[in-house]
Amino acid sequence: MKVTQDISKRANWNLLTLITFRFFFTYLIFNILQKISYYVPAILGADNIYFYINWLNQSCVWVAKNILNIDQELQVTSNGSGDTAVNYIFQLITITIAILTTTIWSLLDFRRKEYYQLFIYLRICVRYFLVLTMFLYGFAKVLTLQFSELSNFDLIKPYGDSSPMGLLWNFMEYSNTYTIFSGIVEIFAGILLLFRRTVVLGALLITAIMLNVFMMNISYDIPVKLYSLILFIMGGFILAPDIKRTMQFFVLNKIVQPKIINPYFSKQKLKTAAIIIKSLIICFLVFSSINFLTKRQQKRDWAASKSALYGIYEVEEFIKNRDTLLPLITDTIRWKRLVIDKRHSGIQTMDEKINLFKEKTDTISKTLSLISFKDSTDIQTFSYRLKNGLYLFESTYRGDTVKIKAKKKERKDFLLINRGFNWINERPFNK
Repeated sequence: MKVTQDISKRANWNLLTLITFRFFFTYLIFNILQKISYYVPAILGADNIYFYINWLNQSCVWVAKNILNIDQELQVTSNGSGDTAVNYIFQLITITIAILTTTIWSLLDFRRKEYYQLFIYLRICVRYFLVLTMFLYGFAKVLTLQFSELSNFDLIKPYGDSSPMGLLWNFMEYSNTYTIFSGIVEIFAGILLLFRRTVVLGALLITAIMLNVFMMNISYDIPVKLYSLILFIMGGFILAPDIKRTMQFFVLNKIVQPKIINPYFSKQKLKTAAIIIKSLIICFLVFSSINFLTKRQQKRDWAASKSALYGIYEVEEFIKNRDTLLPLITDTIRWKRLVIDKRHSGIQTMDEKINLFKEKTDTISKTLSLISFKDSTDIQTFSYRLKNGLYLFESTYRGDTVKIKAKKKERKDFLLINRGFNWINERPFNK
């Protein structure tokens, strides 16, 4: 006997199922609208279409001040964190609205026995939202945008000074192979959700992926904990109608009858139109995601060409006003390293502190300019030349003359870079 997937012909729902659906219908719609208000304008290149999210953020601020009595200034602009106070307040508001809506809905519609058709529509919305999210995150990894490569600053940073998030980020940045593999798995999960025959497998894969991401986020203090949890819940919502059959097959080792997947439409014209529309939506999701991420990659500093002096320079001699400064670990003036990186450059003094600068190198005049981030008119310019394997930097800055001899340390000189991959290991190489 085959089981039909036309859920409109199933038995009536019990009271708990009806109430649960009403709650999640409201809760999921609010969360999808919030995220879509970020995604769609960014993908379409219309960054000014943020009226919904701006109104939402201001509502969260109002609730914080007038109901929760929070006096501190709240972060309402996007800064890479999805776990701001405003994000948590939004979830509180959404859950409150969902509870109120569920209560009123249940009182007004108490005779209703099922919401089959509405469930189908909501499930489709959640599926395609997850597809968009998986494509964006997946292609971001495949294009090595989310995790690019270890910076020169990462290579010289003491291991114990890494933040938990920085530690995980460096772990992912070290290996393009694993990063791209992770992206392919996310894209594959999104593809599975596009077709009803593979929805269950896609939902299983997404719940597994997002549970792992959520655990990484809470374990390494990555500020996307709320969002990853919501995506996990969405995957569980899609899987919910098939959870019993899934448990019977994978856990109880019972025979599970295949489903009959009936078409949404009986007329051929409607079927053809549905196929065309779905194909266009799939093409839009794929190409818009890739186009959006490619443009972002081109704008990012790490996608730009490297400086001619890109690298790490170990200072061997530092002369200031004809006075040679000894390499004392307490010295706050003498340089220990000059680091030229892609996003920013910096000077590390002997006491391990790093001062960051913008860098501009002129290979014709052989000059290096270090520009202050705080004051663009504050520029220290060095002449440089290479002699006997050492780089010689000279500058006059604020009445002081500085002469520096430094040896360039190549990235390949670091064990983390040069160790590489080995099929055969006679013993663990763990340092």
